[in-house]
Amino acid sequence: MAIKEIGKGENLIGRSLKDLEKYKKEGTGYLGKVLMSSGERPVLGSKILIDLAKPHLVLICGKRGYGKSYTMAVLLEEMARVSPAVRQRLSVIVIDTVGIFWSLKIPNKENVKGLSDWDLKPAPTNVKIMVPKGKLDFYKEKEIPVDGAFTLKASELEAGEWMALFRMKWSEPAAVLLARVIENLKETLGTYYGISDIISMIKKDNESDENTKQYMINRLKAAQAWGLIEKQGTKIRDIVQPGKITVIDVSSYRQAIGMEGTKDIIVALLGKRLFEDRMLFRKEEEIKLIKGEKRESSMPIVWMFIDEAHMFMPKDEDSLALKVLLEWVRVGRQPGLSLVLATQRPNKLHPDAISQCDLFISHRMTAKPDIDAVGALRPSYMHQDFDKYFAGMPRSKGFALIIDDNTEKIWMIKVRPRLSWDAGVTASAFLK
Repeated sequence: MAIKEIGKGENLIGRSLKDLEKYKKEGTGYLGKVLMSSGERPVLGSKILIDLAKPHLVLICGKRGYGKSYTMAVLLEEMARVSPAVRQRLSVIVIDTVGIFWSLKIPNKENVKGLSDWDLKPAPTNVKIMVPKGKLDFYKEKEIPVDGAFTLKASELEAGEWMALFRMKWSEPAAVLLARVIENLKETLGTYYGISDIISMIKKDNESDENTKQYMINRLKAAQAWGLIEKQGTKIRDIVQPGKITVIDVSSYRQAIGMEGTKDIIVALLGKRLFEDRMLFRKEEEIKLIKGEKRESSMPIVWMFIDEAHMFMPKDEDSLALKVLLEWVRVGRQPGLSLVLATQRPNKLHPDAISQCDLFISHRMTAKPDIDAVGALRPSYMHQDFDKYFAGMPRSKGFALIIDDNTEKIWMIKVRPRLSWDAGVTASAFLK
């Protein structure tokens, strides 16, 4: 599709007028350009910049293949390129459910001409890719670029989280057994035990029958083979590092039999630890401001990107990740926690994640239930219904509607081309 361009101005979304006057465009990223008119030859105008320095709840929607993950990648590229002073105050974590964000490391040599049209060049993005320890060898054999493995610390899982991991109910005899054993281990070994210790304690248990004990042992041995839960576990400081983007690839646990609860547990534990730590360090920052010092602490502000967010924040069912992420949604701005949620099924997403977002970025949607689901977002400054905006949106990939509660403005834009390789394109039988 041929595109014309006019204008050289800049517009900033996500930033209040007060902050705009104080910080200008410091700490912003280049998201795309304003769509001036659609049709056979869409006309693009001024640039759209997005605030990356303060906490936001960003919701990215759209039907499959129209650019949700692509837009997430563009935001990540911009997070890696903000000024050093701002970048050192930020840490970015990406929950990759599809296994596509490793390609941020590779320059986009397939679209050199497209990038040139936007005065951009192919470039890699500095990201740290972490995969479950049990899957590390597979990634290395396939020469997929990864930087290390992550594991969960066994003692950080409460009894309820073990139940969720195995999709068990408290009424089951095996669940009662496991809860009792976990409590006994905490009393005897404290915070340093692994799955082998849990199995040993189960074997010694005198209150459960042999069938129940063997059933639970078999489940734990299967979990041991996942290479995810260990005595030590990955330290939070190895994941949350100032100025760094860490991609946690959970795609290998997507549909694996018996491992359905692993993604929830990873997000729930990580989200809980980050929330608790940021609440503490936020107090440290405030004390320094009161003393006339700089707003600094050893733990940076955190942005968490979650693809296929409806899997972690479902509308019609409960989950451990949901409880934690709702805390981020409701009070996360004060301690400095941002969420970027992407989904192709907003009608399956918890309504609080929709109603509380301050930046809404939507690619093309055609399903009425999904359009109706985001209807709660309709602000007073929106001049027509969502379906009319989508009807006027060009059909090619990358165009998006933006609603910005910070400036109370609505934009139709074209997202800029990626600097890095896009591993999220549709698979093909063609060899090249």
